[in-house]
Amino acid sequence: MTFRAFVLPCLTLAVLNAQAPLARLQGLVPPAERTQVMVLGTFHFSQLKDRFKPEMAEPILRKLEAFHPEVIAVEQLPGDRIHELELRAKATGAHQEVLDGFARHQLELGHAAQGLLGLDPLQAAQALAKLSLRPQGTGEQVQRTLHLLATYELPSALLAWSRIAPAERAALGGIPAALKAKLDAQLLRINEVQALALPLAQRLGHTEVACVDEFEDLSTAEAVMGELAASIAKVPDLAAAKKAPVYQDLQARLKAATEAGDLLSVLRHMNTPAFTAADVDAQWGVFLRVRHQVPAARSRLTLWENRNLKIAARIQALHARYPGKRILVIYGAAHKPFLEAFLSPCSGLQLVQPAL
Repeated sequence: MTFRAFVLPCLTLAVLNAQAPLARLQGLVPPAERTQVMVLGTFHFSQLKDRFKPEMAEPILRKLEAFHPEVIAVEQLPGDRIHELELRAKATGAHQEVLDGFARHQLELGHAAQGLLGLDPLQAAQALAKLSLRPQGTGEQVQRTLHLLATYELPSALLAWSRIAPAERAALGGIPAALKAKLDAQLLRINEVQALALPLAQRLGHTEVACVDEFEDLSTAEAVMGELAASIAKVPDLAAAKKAPVYQDLQARLKAATEAGDLLSVLRHMNTPAFTAADVDAQWGVFLRVRHQVPAARSRLTLWENRNLKIAARIQALHARYPGKRILVIYGAAHKPFLEAFLSPCSGLQLVQPAL
C-alpha cells in the first residue's frame, strides 16, 4: 500500500471522528428543547443618515417581534472588553485605535457616569449586580442607567434611559444637563441598535441588549492591514471588489426602498442564500484569488474568520445563559454566513432563518 493510499483514509476517518462528538451531542437534545438562534444580516443603517425615518423599520420590527426573541444581541463591543482595551491602550496604538473607532461614545458617557457614581468599571459592575432588573420608579431607573453606562454597556443603558419619559428626564436632578442631552442624542442616532434592537427590546419588555462584537488579533491585524492597504491600488481584483455586481444591485435596492419608505425588502434580500453566496465570493473569495500576488491577503481572510469565531463564542455564552430560549442576533450581513457556519454544529442549538 502506498503512503498516499494509507494516509487519505486515515485523514477521512480523523475528520469524521472530530465531527462525531458534536453530532452525537446535538442528537441528545430534542428540537423542541434547543436554543433557537436567528442571525439577521443587515446593512449599516448609518449610511442612510437623515434619510432614515423610524417608520421605515416598522415592517421589519413586526416580523422580528413574531419570532419573540428572549435575548437580543448586537454588533457592539461588550463593556468588559472595552475596559480591557482601555487598559491595554496605554501600551499599544492598535488598542487605542479600536477604542477611538468603535467605543468612543461608550467611553465618553461611561467616564461621566463613573465620575457621578464615584466608581470604576469593576466597582460599577459589582454594584449593578445588586440593582433590580425591573426598576420601580424613575430613581431606580436612573441608577440602572448610570451603572450600565459606567460599565460601558451603552445599548442596555439607553434601553433603561428610554423607559424614563422625556419630561421626567428633563426635570431630573443629580445628572448634569450635558450628560442628559448626550443620552437623548444617543437615542436618536441612526444605526441598527437604535433602529431595530432598542425598539424591539422596548416592545418585548427586555432589560438588556447583549453586545457580542469582537475584533481580530490586533497585533497581527495591524501589520496585515498595512500591507493590504498598500496593495489595493496595485491589484485590480482588490480594487474592484467593492464595485462587484452584488453591491451595485444592493445599493439600487436600498435607494428604491428608502424612497418607498419601507426597508423590509432590502433585509429580505440580504438574508437569502443567493445574496450570501455572492457576498462571500466578492468580499472574501477575492483574498484567496490574489493570495499569490499579495501574501497578506490570505492572512486577512484568516483574521476575519478569527473574528467571527470569537463572536460566535460570545453568542454561545448567551446560549449558556439562556438555554432553550430564542436569541436574535442583529449583525452586518457579511458576518451572517460565518456565524451560522460556526454555530451550526453546537450542541443544543438550532439556527432559525429570519421569516421576512
